[in-house]
Amino acid sequence: MNASVRAPRLQSKLLGAVSVGLAVVLLCALAGLASAWLKLSTDVPPEVAHSRDAERLQREFRGQVQEWKNVLLRGHDDALRQRHLDAFDSEGRLVEQLAKGLVTSPDAHTRELAQAFIGLHAQLQQDYHAALQAFAEAGYDPAAGDNLVRGKDRPVAAALDALSTHATQVAEAALAARSQQARQTLLLCAALTVLAAVLLLIGLAWWLRRAVVQPVLAVEAAARAVAAGDLQHVVQVRSRDEIGRLAQAMQAVQSTLRGVLEAQAAMAQAHDAGTISHRMDARAFPGAFGTMVADSNALVDAHIQVKLRAIAIMGRYAIGDLSQDMERLPGEKAVITDALDTAKVNLGMINGEIRRLAEAAARGDFSQRGDSARFEHDFRAMVDGLNRLMQTTELNLGEVSSMLRAIADGRLGARMHGDFQGVFARIAGDANTTAAQLATIVTDIKHASGNIHTAAAEIAAGNNDLSRRTEQQAANLEETAASMEELTSTVRQNAEHARQANQLAIGAHNVASHGGNVVGQVVATMGAIETSSRQIAEIISVIDGIAFQTNILALNAAVEAARAGEQGRGFAVVASEVRTLAQRSAAAAKEIKSLIETSVEQVGHGAQRVREAGDTMAEIVASVQRVTDIMAEISAASQEQSAGIEQVSQTVIQMDGTTQQNAALVEEASAAARSLEQQANRLIDAVDVFDLSTTAAAKGGLARAA
Repeated sequence: MNASVRAPRLQSKLLGAVSVGLAVVLLCALAGLASAWLKLSTDVPPEVAHSRDAERLQREFRGQVQEWKNVLLRGHDDALRQRHLDAFDSEGRLVEQLAKGLVTSPDAHTRELAQAFIGLHAQLQQDYHAALQAFAEAGYDPAAGDNLVRGKDRPVAAALDALSTHATQVAEAALAARSQQARQTLLLCAALTVLAAVLLLIGLAWWLRRAVVQPVLAVEAAARAVAAGDLQHVVQVRSRDEIGRLAQAMQAVQSTLRGVLEAQAAMAQAHDAGTISHRMDARAFPGAFGTMVADSNALVDAHIQVKLRAIAIMGRYAIGDLSQDMERLPGEKAVITDALDTAKVNLGMINGEIRRLAEAAARGDFSQRGDSARFEHDFRAMVDGLNRLMQTTELNLGEVSSMLRAIADGRLGARMHGDFQGVFARIAGDANTTAAQLATIVTDIKHASGNIHTAAAEIAAGNNDLSRRTEQQAANLEETAASMEELTSTVRQNAEHARQANQLAIGAHNVASHGGNVVGQVVATMGAIETSSRQIAEIISVIDGIAFQTNILALNAAVEAARAGEQGRGFAVVASEVRTLAQRSAAAAKEIKSLIETSVEQVGHGAQRVREAGDTMAEIVASVQRVTDIMAEISAASQEQSAGIEQVSQTVIQMDGTTQQNAALVEEASAAARSLEQQANRLIDAVDVFDLSTTAAAKGGLARAA
């Protein structure tokens, strides 16, 4: 509703002043915003440019390193190698150019890092080029080329990372400073705008004090419009009396109310934008308007404090702290308290279910289940998921336990079957592989046990045969030893007779008259010696035969030991020693036989001479001296025979002892073979516990299912 009063000059001036003031405020605000925008959008700080160059430097350096790797990988192709090498050098020059650009940075530390990187990069390129010759000598082997320069790019990369990080920090600091400067500019423009607004209000107040000359109807219409909530009503005044001033006052009321509404709208917009700390400035409004604004601020603050408190408690609930409670709120606000209490109770319940299931799982009890009926929506889905987890774990671990129980029972054909996922699939595969490998091992042990049992039986049989032969040989040697004792006694007696004959021959020179009787005794004695010598020769032949048989037995024992392999190695050594002793016995018997044959021959000569002496008794006296000499030789030969027979006797005794030891060793070897056979039987019995058939595995699976 407009009131027409003839006061166009006052109205024009008032509207012109308001327009100019608003234009000034708008221009100040636009100028400040434009200045801040230009500073932030067009003027890029050099630190930001250097940060971008550092990032580009990183990309180019990685590209250069990649080109070197391409050189290593395509080394056998000359064209590709040269092309990637040229690209490597080109990338190196670009990296060098970018690094030199960073040397001009206004930041001293950036310049130092750039200089350090340039030095390291130049050294790296020299090292890479120096490695080309060695790479060529290695036949362009990528592994050899990589070993030549491995790790050399790490110091350069570390220096480049430090340079890029520092350049980014410097750029961020420059941007922060530029933003701070822009904020200061905006604050200055805002201050100027507020100042202009204040000046405008002062001018309007001055104009209102001078130009409130509105008519009563206009003032009444304006008052009714304000009472009806129409703050856009314009009072046209051109008089300067009290009514005009009243009209101007009404306009001031309208302006104040509009300010309150605008402040409320601004606060609503700020809160919608997330600035919930924004409040209206009660000091900007006079009297009751200020009180109204302050009360509105208090109301908004109370609601926001309740929300913040609820948010804080929900934040504690979100991290698992259920110890806090929302204060009891009155009236309709109690719904907030009830909602938080419900959330706390539900969180406590779901937490208790999770804790109960987790503790049961930690104890190995996967049979526990959560009560999902107590929950709704996602909480119910969470409990159902935990129940599925417990059920899956229980079933899969049950399969593993059944598999292990079957293996423990000896059923190696058992396998895990089913649709396993993830780690349970790996466990099933590993368990089945373990059972298969164990079955293979047990099968091999069965075969090896059978082979060992057969070999042990053969060794035991051979040892028993050898034991019987060795015992027989020991008995023969014992008889031979007894015969040698008798032979030794006879030879000693012959030696004594020869000595007596020598004494008689010496005395024959003085008692030639008794020569006939002495010659007769000598003939008889020589006959006995000849008979004994023949007996000794026969005994030596027997000893030679025994030695030959012993040699044959030792050879057979060595052959049997060789068949026995590693188990018969010790017995082969014993057989070799027995064979050596038999050969030595045969050699000694041959020597003794030769000596005895010589003795027999000498005894024959002596007997012949004695017979000639008997026939030519007349020549005895003349030949007594000669007979004495011959008897001396016979005595010496008899002594030698006695010594030789003594040696043969000792040798036979040693052979008897060795044969006894051989018999004991054979008995021990036979006992060891029998023990080995028994161990093989026990091993076979132990392995027979395992059942490798798939039928048994199927039965085991049915038993588990039952």
